[in-house]
Amino acid sequence: MRLLLLLLLLHNVSLTMSSSPCEFPAIFNFGDSNSDTGGLSAAFGPAPPPNGETFFGRPAGRYSDGRLIIDFIAQSLGLPHLNAYLDSVGTNFTHGANFATAGSTIRPQNTTLFQSGYSPFSLDVQTWQFTQFKSRSKFAYDQGGVYKGLLPEEDYFAKALYTFDIGQNDLTAGYFLDMSTEQVKAYIPDVLEKFTIAIESIYGQGGRSFWIHNTGPFGCLPYILDNLHILSGSEVDLAGCGSPFNDVAKSFNAKLKETVARLQKTLPSAVFTYVDVYSIKYDLISQARIMGLGTLYWRVAGTVEV
Repeated sequence: MRLLLLLLLLHNVSLTMSSSPCEFPAIFNFGDSNSDTGGLSAAFGPAPPPNGETFFGRPAGRYSDGRLIIDFIAQSLGLPHLNAYLDSVGTNFTHGANFATAGSTIRPQNTTLFQSGYSPFSLDVQTWQFTQFKSRSKFAYDQGGVYKGLLPEEDYFAKALYTFDIGQNDLTAGYFLDMSTEQVKAYIPDVLEKFTIAIESIYGQGGRSFWIHNTGPFGCLPYILDNLHILSGSEVDLAGCGSPFNDVAKSFNAKLKETVARLQKTLPSAVFTYVDVYSIKYDLISQARIMGLGTLYWRVAGTVEV
């Protein structure tokens, strides 16, 4: 994960650069399992082992055996790991909050978590939770006492870093509904329209610094390759990834980058950093042996091994 974070910092494309020091008193994160630090676990029960075992020594709300990129971002800024907004036990929001939940999408899904695996906490819900958190935090903070040590100062909301890592599940959802690649590509503009609304909402509430991840090569994910048996041999690339799925991810990313560029023009006081997660993850997968990671996965009789 440290290697991935380093590559993120080396590959990220900042659409607007600032000469001021990289100092943020708080982080507010929105996303899915790539950055969920306990949201879904708080709502529906803990993520079972082996999640959390290599760093925390126990399940810690992350759908990972260790830390996530958002954890390393917080650490690099000298901030503690983010507590999930939905977690009501032992939480401290002094330096931000995490609204991400595993399985989240940008567009609300018309199925339940137990039917499809997609979270009910879509991006519009997460931004509404932020709105509630911001207004209630000010009221509670002004009461003084213990709340001052558990909630962010009012000016932190304007000075905070707002991070977004979401969109992959919107793309996979179409395939699980038996849509074709072209049908999935056709609804990408609607997904990004809703993403734009979320960014504009945060901006309207004082947010100015935005760190946005594009989506990864989900055609390389074992659960996608194992569950969507729709590829011919010619549609699997040399890295073992499903080319049609990755083509959709690339289409989404190209349009996301255009969306961020437009937002920079319409929200002139904002600073946007667009991070090319796709290229970094694909390089790690396709060059795993060169990087000393061995073979990440292979397919045997229709089953993906990791």
